[in-house]
Order: sequence, then structure tokens, then C-alpha cells
Amino acid sequence: MSKMNTSADRDRRQMFGNTRGRDLYWGFTIGVFANLATLFLIIQGGDLPQLAITAAIVGTFIFVMINSFDCLDDFKANTDDMDEEEAATNLGKKFKSNPWGFFKVVITLIFGAIAVTQLIEVW
Repeated sequence: MSKMNTSADRDRRQMFGNTRGRDLYWGFTIGVFANLATLFLIIQGGDLPQLAITAAIVGTFIFVMINSFDCLDDFKANTDDMDEEEAATNLGKKFKSNPWGFFKVVITLIFGAIAVTQLIEVW
């Protein structure tokens, strides 16, 4: 498979990376605020709508996982499209050496732990 190595391709990769980076940050932001909202409801106590809160917690976790994994896979694919000259730049070297799988594990552990602990409190 040929690499995309024209200057227009490089510009497109930069814009794509910028867009997917923004998508990743927005996904994290939505996940954090949704978790804060469900945590607030749990702290209030009383007669909790357990099923509705459970759906919100699980839905948030699934959303964050899909969003994060998709963005990280796109970053990896974008990096794989670099030609030798672009891959030799400092940014290219950094992206080529990123532990993409490790990022996925960390995201899963963080948001998974939040989801599990909230579900334990709800039930």
C-alpha cells in the first residue's frame, strides 16, 4: 500500500488529527460531566431510580469507550499513513512510538472503575 505523502496529504492528516483530538477531548468531557451528574444523584440518596441511574452509568461508559477507541484507532491509522520523511520528524517519531494499546487500557480502567464503583453504590 502506498503512503499518502504529498503536502496536501500532510495538511489533511494534520486537520484530521486536530478534529479527532477535539472529538476525544469532548468525549472525555461528556463522560466526566455525566459521571459527576450520576454521582451527585447517588450522593443525594433517598428513593433513587436505580434502573435509570444504572442505564446512565452504563451508557456513559459505553459511549466513552466507543468514542475513545475510535479516536485512538484513527490516530494510529493516521500515523501509519506517514511517509518516511514525515515519520522522521519529531512529531512523526512521537506518534510512531505511542503505546496506543496502553492508552486504551488506561481509559478502560479509569472509566470502568468509576462505572463499577457507582453501580455498587446504586445497588
